[in-house]
Amino acid sequence: MQKVLTPEEQFAATDFTEKTQIQELFPLYVRKQLESKKNLSKAVNIESFTLKTPYGDKVLLKDVDLIIEAGKRQCLYGANSTGKTLLFHNMSHGKIKDFPQHIHVHHCQELEGEDLKLKVLDAVVDAHPYRRILVKIIEKLEALIKDETDAGKLEKLKENLNYAQFQFKTIGGPTTVDRAQKMLRVLGFDEIGQNKLVSALSGGLRMRVALCMAFMIDADLLLLDEPTNHLDFPSVLWLENRLRGYKGSFLMVSHDRELLNNVCTAVAVIEDQTIKYYACGFKEFEKKKAAEDKKKYEDIEKFLIANRNVDPSTFLGKQRADKKLWADTYHARQVALAGKFTFPEPTPLSNLVKDAEGNLPKTEDISIYHMKNLRFSYDASTGNWIFNDPISFNVTATTRCGVMGPNGAGKSTFLKLLTGKLIPNDGVVEVHPDFTLAYFGQHSTAELDLETTAAEFMGKSFPDEQAGVLRNHLAKTSIVGATQDTKMGSLSYSQRSCIVFSKLTFKCPHLLIMDEPTNFLDLESVDSLISACNKYPGALLLVSHNRDFLRKCAKSYLSITPASFMVYDNLKDAERGTYTFIAEMEEGGTGNLKDALKNNPGGGTVHASQKVGGAGATISKAPAVIGGGGSKPAAAPAAAKPAAVTYAVGEKVTALWTDGKWYAGQVKKIEADGKYSVLYTQYGNTAKLTAASMKKADAAATKAAPAAAAAGAKPAAAAAPKK
Repeated sequence: MQKVLTPEEQFAATDFTEKTQIQELFPLYVRKQLESKKNLSKAVNIESFTLKTPYGDKVLLKDVDLIIEAGKRQCLYGANSTGKTLLFHNMSHGKIKDFPQHIHVHHCQELEGEDLKLKVLDAVVDAHPYRRILVKIIEKLEALIKDETDAGKLEKLKENLNYAQFQFKTIGGPTTVDRAQKMLRVLGFDEIGQNKLVSALSGGLRMRVALCMAFMIDADLLLLDEPTNHLDFPSVLWLENRLRGYKGSFLMVSHDRELLNNVCTAVAVIEDQTIKYYACGFKEFEKKKAAEDKKKYEDIEKFLIANRNVDPSTFLGKQRADKKLWADTYHARQVALAGKFTFPEPTPLSNLVKDAEGNLPKTEDISIYHMKNLRFSYDASTGNWIFNDPISFNVTATTRCGVMGPNGAGKSTFLKLLTGKLIPNDGVVEVHPDFTLAYFGQHSTAELDLETTAAEFMGKSFPDEQAGVLRNHLAKTSIVGATQDTKMGSLSYSQRSCIVFSKLTFKCPHLLIMDEPTNFLDLESVDSLISACNKYPGALLLVSHNRDFLRKCAKSYLSITPASFMVYDNLKDAERGTYTFIAEMEEGGTGNLKDALKNNPGGGTVHASQKVGGAGATISKAPAVIGGGGSKPAAAPAAAKPAAVTYAVGEKVTALWTDGKWYAGQVKKIEADGKYSVLYTQYGNTAKLTAASMKKADAAATKAAPAAAAAGAKPAAAAAPKK
């Protein structure tokens, strides 16, 4: 039996004067392409394909046609445990009989093994298997050419070097580093982050590196399984643009409906051990599938009525049992999804503050959190500020706002400032004294005790409630039967998320903050969450990269980037502002962008090396908290207010205009109410301003980035001062 050489042994045994031996070092798909004398199709068409579980104990697909057209942008759709992930694994590992060997397949998934030992940039640069071996071959040939004295061998070595270098250019080898750096910058990896070891990154950040590697590889067939998990909003837009321009085929599993709508031109559905193909976009597919399922259910109901009393041992009896099982499952799923995430009525908030005429405010005007002129840095001594220009934001009892932006720009910091977990350096946060807060964070499931069961978790969270009531509520979020008594360490991330939601929705909060709640939920569960949010009567703050979720649940959109803090009244304008940020980051970013994201590869704004706290700020009262896996934050201590800044008549200042930008001005008059009449010297406009809307002339450059916005306000309340 001939010994199978390892790649290292094969490389060492290669005669580099022989072109055919060099080609034997190439990946299998390249060798198969070189062997063929004709143009090979990049389509997959396998008849009578069967897929079983690894142990062969269950058939997932039976005698189906596996069809993937060349250049097809396809969504793979199906319930959990139908075989999607296993199908991806078998395609990428050559475990499917008759699968075309000349097709380069890449399965994008979280990194492991040898990739963990590499630096981030090196992992992306070395990702392409053909480029990787060509680099080794070129280096070897160049070394041999230097030492070779035989004229005949030298000529052959030079010819082979030219051949290898030509192949290197055909796959974009010379531009790989530049392209890799641009991709990594958009996903939050600056120069420091690019030189970190992959092993030092969290699972989510490793997935971002894996995405960069996938687009660097540029395979004939790309397999993507929930690629948007752990991505921020700009990164999802980047991913969408990459998929729109992808030259090969891709199969994608995703819960992000907007992404599927925008990039997929076909859908493959795994259901009932078969694959059904729809040659249409995802939006049209959903309509067709819903109509088909409804008709199938109605037809089965008619069949069951017509065949009530049949012998179970006959073929007709077995047919009736199968159809009844399908109908019961379909009906149960529809009922469960309709009430999966529901909220009881909240306790009305008290109207504490009367207006000048003695009237109580309307419900929509009751303020829960009101941030006024906040500035924040984790360590002001470094000169690096998360929010340098003062920001203001008012959360009322009816606010429904989506929060978006790149990781590292301040979304998490904003929420922590709002809820009293961080103390601003300047400014005030006014808090309603008796409201309740529910917080679902993207790491809430990580705070669960994996040794406890869902039933025990709910019992500890609500000790005064009857166990049966708590179990019934768990069942509403699809945690049913034995799952309620299974240790959470044995449950999926999706099931753990549902358990956290059970706690959040048992008692209705006045304000619900959700940070990336759609991660690990399937599309049907996301739809249930959207429905629940729209029925929820309280205030909502939603941090999400899922545009369909944001569009259907929010009425305004707060965009936080290193360049702005701005509220938009529609998602399209918010996206447009983010595209600008992406372009700047791909080109290396401006100085401000680099400073804002410095030492912050891949996202997250809190680091152990940064100091928390500051002086000159007040937070009046922390709310009661229901859920989120976290404990109730302690009320922040009131700090001494800084001395009020005053201005003299004739003093030069920079003053805030209604567009959120700062312009050169001069104080013309001090009004009786303590405000200042300011002339915008470049434009001739005059406005009446408070001291908080002004800065000393040397305190900030004129025309700084937009700094303040109130919830629900439009991004440009007025044009810039006109001459």
